[in-house]
Amino acid sequence: MNKTININLDGLAFKIEEEAYDRLNAYLDTIKTRLGNIDEAQEVIADIEARIAELFQFKCQGCTIQLADVEEIIHTIGEPAEIIDEEDVDENTSQQSSTGSASSTTYVGKRSLYRDPDDRFLGGVCAGLGAYFDVDPLVFRIIAVVSAFASLGITVLIYIILWIAMPKASTLGQRIEMRGGITFKKMGDNIKEEYQAVSSKFKEYKNKPNYKRMQNRANRTGDAMANGLYQVLNIFGILIGIVVVIGSVVTIMGMVGFFAFKDTIFGLAVTDGNHFIASMPDRFLSYMDQTLLTAATLLVIGIPFIVILYLGLKLIFRFKSHGKFVGMTALILWLAGIVLVFFTSIRIAKSFEETGSVSEKHMLKSTNAETIYLRASEIETGAVDRDYLMDIDHLEMFTEDGELMIEGAPVINISRGDKFQMVIDKKSRGLNDEEAEFNASTTIYNWSQNDSVIYLDKKFVVAEEALVRHQKVVVNIQIPYDKKLEVSPYLDRFIDEY
Repeated sequence: MNKTININLDGLAFKIEEEAYDRLNAYLDTIKTRLGNIDEAQEVIADIEARIAELFQFKCQGCTIQLADVEEIIHTIGEPAEIIDEEDVDENTSQQSSTGSASSTTYVGKRSLYRDPDDRFLGGVCAGLGAYFDVDPLVFRIIAVVSAFASLGITVLIYIILWIAMPKASTLGQRIEMRGGITFKKMGDNIKEEYQAVSSKFKEYKNKPNYKRMQNRANRTGDAMANGLYQVLNIFGILIGIVVVIGSVVTIMGMVGFFAFKDTIFGLAVTDGNHFIASMPDRFLSYMDQTLLTAATLLVIGIPFIVILYLGLKLIFRFKSHGKFVGMTALILWLAGIVLVFFTSIRIAKSFEETGSVSEKHMLKSTNAETIYLRASEIETGAVDRDYLMDIDHLEMFTEDGELMIEGAPVINISRGDKFQMVIDKKSRGLNDEEAEFNASTTIYNWSQNDSVIYLDKKFVVAEEALVRHQKVVVNIQIPYDKKLEVSPYLDRFIDEY
């Protein structure tokens, strides 16, 4: 049975066997001894510990680290003598070794775009692009400098945008992903390569301390600029989010309130007694059609505003969410609204499909007069305010004292026969036979008789309880053979022959 120890390496907790811990501790102590106690050495040691911790986490998540695991990582990274050579090592040999190691590593796998913090002048954007496209970063730096002058500063703006948009490769996994490495072996190869670079940089820092301090200042300045720009954009994003949220909430509440209380809203908003606006939907659409259209409109128009509201809240609070799930749900609901619009449109079109008719037969009173007179009705509505609106489907729409009225002109047929009678045929359309007959039967047409004079209305009226569905009224009057006929000039235009 092996004793285990809980350790903390670079802020990460691990459970490790005592024997493995002793080997790892001796390994790190050797590196510390070779580097010394100067500030640059402490930075290199911290970097090594961080990479070992990430490698531990990648290889063994939640398990106990054994001696074999430590030996494998040390073998992958290399012994201290391989990582940090003595000062008297031949420079040419070191360069050849570094070059050979770099050329032997082949990175494979999915690449991701990151800023490279280890090879940067400002933000590491060019170095990150070089790693992503496997091109020397110097190429991107030359392009950036030349195009900065040629583009009159546009390249600088693009660089700043990329600086903000590209995340910093701060972990080992991100550094490897930046170059396309994914396997444990390639992680080790990359670490070994990075450590060789760390060793070389450490020697250069000892030889050129002024350059190191200058680069550190540039890096700190660049980080401060990036943080400042990020904060400015963060505040700007919050302000945009607040505006978006307020606008979306107001729009959604307005839509829901409009459809829920449209009659009340029209009653309060419409002046001069023009109450007909609120009643117009009820004259053309059934209650079911209005409900379906309301639901479809809320989905087609409301869903985009709900998505905008969601994005605005995300800009403000920066919360994590399942973006794909939200997007797919919103898309499905929006498409459902589109389908509902087409379904309701087909339903409304089908409401004109069936034709129904109702006939009213009236036996007229006989008269001793030789002539039958057809006159326009003298009864007037007495409307104070009558305004024409439009013609629709051979029907005239107008307002009478603020109320919506729909009228149509009748067709009058005159015939000769043995009887003195009048048959009024009322026709209309509907979704089914019952609805079509109801729309026809409720059509209002008035007439009256006074001895030899028959008074006919010049218009028929579509009843308020009926839907406007191509209503027609045909008046068939049969005149006895022995009677003459005289038609008023106000009615003769409704008669083809008499």
